[in-house]
Amino acid sequence: MRTLATPLAGLALAVLAACAHAGPGPLKDFDPPLDPAFAALIRNADLEAGSAYFERKCSQCHDGQKDGGNFKGPHLWNVMGRVAATHEGFRYSEAMKQVKHRWTYATLDYYLKDTEAAVPGRDMNFVGIEDDATRANVIAYIRNLSDTPPALP
Repeated sequence: MRTLATPLAGLALAVLAACAHAGPGPLKDFDPPLDPAFAALIRNADLEAGSAYFERKCSQCHDGQKDGGNFKGPHLWNVMGRVAATHEGFRYSEAMKQVKHRWTYATLDYYLKDTEAAVPGRDMNFVGIEDDATRANVIAYIRNLSDTPPALP
């Protein structure tokens, strides 16, 4: 009995360790919390750096101007608070249509950190922004693409 218990215990520990490293999964099945440390980064973000990053990386596919429109990606004016995949006139991927969350600080953070992990099968050809400060700068900038920007976290 002892020889069987030891291998089974080892297998159980290996399975638990694998699950712990798997992450919370796609955004369609997960409502991410906003990390307080990341909220502080947003409150103290560099809007000029966020704007420059947006111009360099995001504006190739997304329009952020109030009177703008859809490009390869949807128009981002008033995106904060909007339910994912609901901007009129844009054809979203089936993967993005399954998200059904509002774009908040937490959901944008989760999505922009690793777009493939957050929405597998999405059409957006962008891997994400790994650096927390850069991502906070971009999210703070996107917050301002709004008729009524939401309160800072």
